[in-house]
Amino acid sequence: MVFIVATSTGFPLHYYSQEVLATALRKYCLAMELDFDLDIIERFFTNVKINGRYFTFPLDSFFDPPGVAQVANEAITKCLHVIETTVTKLLDKADIAPQDVSQLTATTLIAATPGLDARLINRIPFSPDIKRMALTGVGCMGGAFGLARIADYLKGHPTESSVLFSMEPSSGLWQGSLQRDLSYMIKRLPEDPGVYSNIIMTIVTAALFGDGSAAVLMVGDDHPLAQPGQPRIVDSRSIILPNTVHLMGMDMVDTGRRNILRPEVADYVKVALHKTIDPLLADYNLSTDKIARWMIHPGGPKIIQAVQEEFGLEEQALQESWDALAEIGNISSPTVLYILDKTLAGEQPPAGSYGLLLAMGPGFSQEAILLQW
Repeated sequence: MVFIVATSTGFPLHYYSQEVLATALRKYCLAMELDFDLDIIERFFTNVKINGRYFTFPLDSFFDPPGVAQVANEAITKCLHVIETTVTKLLDKADIAPQDVSQLTATTLIAATPGLDARLINRIPFSPDIKRMALTGVGCMGGAFGLARIADYLKGHPTESSVLFSMEPSSGLWQGSLQRDLSYMIKRLPEDPGVYSNIIMTIVTAALFGDGSAAVLMVGDDHPLAQPGQPRIVDSRSIILPNTVHLMGMDMVDTGRRNILRPEVADYVKVALHKTIDPLLADYNLSTDKIARWMIHPGGPKIIQAVQEEFGLEEQALQESWDALAEIGNISSPTVLYILDKTLAGEQPPAGSYGLLLAMGPGFSQEAILLQW
């Protein structure tokens, strides 16, 4: 099996309450004299059950956003700073030198060439012959996706170690794309009522997503850092539902980037849950009542509720997911790693207990991981 040795998380400096963010968006719409029911903003920002979120970019420039190139370049620089801090904390926590890490994996939607992994090697002295893997295009599923793919790798390289890191600067959308997109669509609404659903979707995603980073150190069976008591990855399952690519993602539109999260996602989550989790548990003669720790990506209240309802779980079973949503919002790919970090920092279940980690993303896809203590 593959051992999870240590985890760490990190966040940018700026933290805004949900009320402050909703007010900023409402004031922008008023300043632009957009003819729209602005109470909808307040309603959706409240309904997602988020208290506040971290932003890589401050709100200072919300009413006078910088150019696209400046935002893109600053996203790389600012995120690298947070990632460097997070990964350094991880290595210190595990007491492992960067040069002793065999493999480095990055999962992010940040468009950077060279990638964040290559840039991080110029900040942290990893070995120049370290093996690298850059995962992209998987959105909120990235954290679970990265864990599963690294576990596959370490099963074939049991003496090696691997670091996974993840970060998404969702607040970059508040640097012009969100404002231009809403303004354009609301002005078109009288002549094209069909854009109403996209306006609502854009407000919902603006209410949900924040920024943050996470990192995980994993080792193979024969690595000296593999110790009893650490959670081990037993197995994983992936699924992608055909003809669902329109449900989630990040589109390029004439006004910039647009976050895609269709309301039907919660229904497809339920469909995919059993296709992903049931065969995984069946392979090990397990039922859901044998799962001691649930680590579920909180894509939004409806996602958590869907998992809860489908498996008949008590609300307490998914408390870490509810808490993460309230405290930091949906930070995309690192969110489930943040929940893993919180789980490992709390009281650990008895030896032999099982845990289930699950995230979903564009495709529409799900990645489930079975762990054992």
